[in-house]
Amino acid sequence: MAGALTGNIAVMQSILGEITDDTNQARAFPLLEVTWSVGCVLGPIIGGYLSHPAERYPAIFGDVEFLARHPFFLPCFISSSITLCSVIVAFVFLEETLPGKLAARTTHLKTIPRANNPQELDSGATGQGTQILNIASHPSVMELLSSQRIRSVIIAGFFLWFLSISWDAVFVLFAYTPAGLGGLQRTPAEIGVFLATLGALGIFMALIAFPLLQYRFGTLRLHQACMALWPLMFMLFSVTSLFARQALGPSARIGDSVAHACMWVGLSLILLTDKVATMAYA
Repeated sequence: MAGALTGNIAVMQSILGEITDDTNQARAFPLLEVTWSVGCVLGPIIGGYLSHPAERYPAIFGDVEFLARHPFFLPCFISSSITLCSVIVAFVFLEETLPGKLAARTTHLKTIPRANNPQELDSGATGQGTQILNIASHPSVMELLSSQRIRSVIIAGFFLWFLSISWDAVFVLFAYTPAGLGGLQRTPAEIGVFLATLGALGIFMALIAFPLLQYRFGTLRLHQACMALWPLMFMLFSVTSLFARQALGPSARIGDSVAHACMWVGLSLILLTDKVATMAYA
C-alpha cells in the first residue's frame, strides 16, 4: 500500500516537466526535494515526540487509556490528517497539465484552423490545430522502452530508489540498535532530531547547492558523482559503528571523549553524504 501511494511522485515530476523547459528546470525540479525535505523535518519530529504520549506527557495524556494502549496512534493520526488535507488541496486547486488532455479540452472551445494543404496536418505546419492532432499519436510503452536513453534512465532510477529506501531502513535500525550489537543506541526522540536535521539540510542542498552544481558541472556529471557517494556512505556505517562500540559498548570506558567525538563525526558525515547523494533525484 505504501508503494502504491508513492505514485504521486511520478505525477508531480510529470507535472513539472510539462510546465517547465530547459531554461528553468534546474530550479523547478529541486522544489520537489524541498517538499520532501520539509516532510523529513516534520515527520520525524511528529513520530519521535508524539509516540507514547501517555508516558511522555502524563500531565496531558496520562488519563487517556486509548493512547496508553495504542502508543503510536497520535502521530499516525496527525500524519494521516496531513495527507487528507493534501488530497483535498490537490482535488480543489491542482489543474490539468497533460498536453493531450489540454488539447482535447481546447477542441471543445476552439475551431481547428483550416490547412491550406491537407498534408500539412501531418507535417506540423498549421500551428495549434496541428499540435492537437500530433499530441494524440503518442508512443506506446514498448516504443519508449526501445530507446536506449530511456532504458538507461529507468535503470539508474531503479538503483537510486533501491539505495535510498535501503538507507532509510538501515539508518533507523542502526541508530536504535544497542552499541554492543553495532548500533548507536539512540532514543526515538533523538532519531527524530537526526532525521529532522537531515530534512533541513536537504532544503539547503535543493535550493542553493544543486542549482549551482548543476550549472557548473552539468546534469550527467553531477548525477554520476552523486551516485558514486552511495558506497562511501554505507561504508561509513561500519566505521561509525566501531567508534560507537568504543564509546557506548559493554567495554566502553567512562570519559572516552575521543571515541564519542569520532562517533558524532561519523554520524554527521553519514547525514551529509546522504543529502549530497540524494541530489541525484533532482
